[in-house]
Amino acid sequence: MNTNGEVSNSQKIKIKCTACPGWCYSKSNLRTCAWCEGHVHKKCFQETLGCIRCCESIIPGYNVDTFDLYDKFDHLNASRLSFNPYDRSHLINSIGNSLDQNSDTNNEYWNEISEILTKCKYQEPKNVTNSAKDELKALSLNIRSLAKNITYLREEIHTFSKCDVLCFNETNCNIDKLPNGIDDIMIEGFHEPVIQAPLRKSGKGGGLAIYINKRVCDFEKIERIDLALDPEDMSGEFQLVKIHNCKGLNKTKVIANFYRSPSRDTNNFISLLDHVLNRLDRHSRKHVMFHGDANIDLIKYDTDSSSQNLIDTLAKYGFAQTVSKPTRVTDHSATLIDHVYTNNIENTLSSNVLTLDISDHLATLTTIKLRAVSQKHTTHSNRTNTTKYRQTRTINEANNAIFKELLEGETWEEARESGCANEQYDKFSEIYMKHYNTAYPVKSNRSRRENERSIN
Repeated sequence: MNTNGEVSNSQKIKIKCTACPGWCYSKSNLRTCAWCEGHVHKKCFQETLGCIRCCESIIPGYNVDTFDLYDKFDHLNASRLSFNPYDRSHLINSIGNSLDQNSDTNNEYWNEISEILTKCKYQEPKNVTNSAKDELKALSLNIRSLAKNITYLREEIHTFSKCDVLCFNETNCNIDKLPNGIDDIMIEGFHEPVIQAPLRKSGKGGGLAIYINKRVCDFEKIERIDLALDPEDMSGEFQLVKIHNCKGLNKTKVIANFYRSPSRDTNNFISLLDHVLNRLDRHSRKHVMFHGDANIDLIKYDTDSSSQNLIDTLAKYGFAQTVSKPTRVTDHSATLIDHVYTNNIENTLSSNVLTLDISDHLATLTTIKLRAVSQKHTTHSNRTNTTKYRQTRTINEANNAIFKELLEGETWEEARESGCANEQYDKFSEIYMKHYNTAYPVKSNRSRRENERSIN
């Protein structure tokens, strides 16, 4: 050992870290604490202060930092920023006539989505628990190079092994270019990953990977879904797998992983997504989860047409967003660009933001129920006859322009020519709502929520 606590190259590679539950696999990442003489990760070593375990026991308040003192990301109010247009009190839902206020089905559906979004919170890795036998826990992260961060994933296996599915985007990973092929990115306890190389010829700025924990199913039960997308279409990247016989419960789940580069046109991406969802429609009776980085900030949903169009497109196929907190937080911004969508909100137990420090993005962690929560509508006849329709309005820049033009062209003569003030008000409201309904027409979208209750 030298003066910096570094271990010589002759030291064995796999060594248990005495400061955390992980193992160290790289000689260059191994250090020795001068206080307790324990072997620790480089990240667990604080130079002359010793390892973090010794620091915690010797230095008062060592674990208290600004993250704790200022309510996580409070300097940007990130903990109070939220996406939840399904809340009935949300400003966007107070415009125009009420929609289906007496419809129990519509209200129940919105309330279920709103409840998941309201419960979304920031969660520290140390608080992650193992999934139950009848649950599936899926983590998603923009990893910014899988090969460069594989050592971190291996050393923190005590955290990642608690997840059943790992979805990574922007992996910059092409198996053919790795020195040892797939072996370079294997993770203990997980099957060989499903890898999709970046669309760019440079091999950078894209790429997708899905890892399935060995406890979920046998390797041969993992099936890739080929959507036969145009390889020349660079609008977005999509990767889908079907997991059969999840945890021996004879349940099939579909996991979708996606990425959109911020340099790609959002309208083209949403158009491609619509095409993917259409091709995937034959799997609509299964529980499908979309995870990924869309680089579209849902915190700006009220004023951003791209956010609205994205949510509307997914809602058309019965999908709802489950993450409400910002997933990328810097010194000057807090954005919700890493999304999780599900077509079975009833069997979605939680969807949180995990505060990993591996990337400039935070991870999302979603837990779903493998067994149906409700046993209603279990017969085939009930499943096929209980399709519901949700009424929505699309409020975006294009429709706003139409509404503005209609109001500017209105003379209001009929309102002025009416008799008393009450009649004038009634006529004014009638004309106003006529233009409102023209600019923001009510659309009926088929909801598959009822169909999904007992088919997984």
